[in-house]
Amino acid sequence: MVQLAVEYREEVRFLKVDTDEEHELATQMQIRGLPTMVFVSCDMEKLAIRTEGLLPTDTIRNIIENEL
Repeated sequence: MVQLAVEYREEVRFLKVDTDEEHELATQMQIRGLPTMVFVSCDMEKLAIRTEGLLPTDTIRNIIENEL
């Protein structure tokens, strides 16, 4: 994830949330399993993409490149 954060630092904002500390946010976002990633586009017409479980780096890159 760090590699992707560096690679896309100009286009994408990566946020990490400690769900133990931010229990209310985790509840609001319906986080049930870890890791959970939510990809949100600046284009409000696109739906957010939500994933649970580990994803290969290439899969995350594909979501960034093709879905956001």
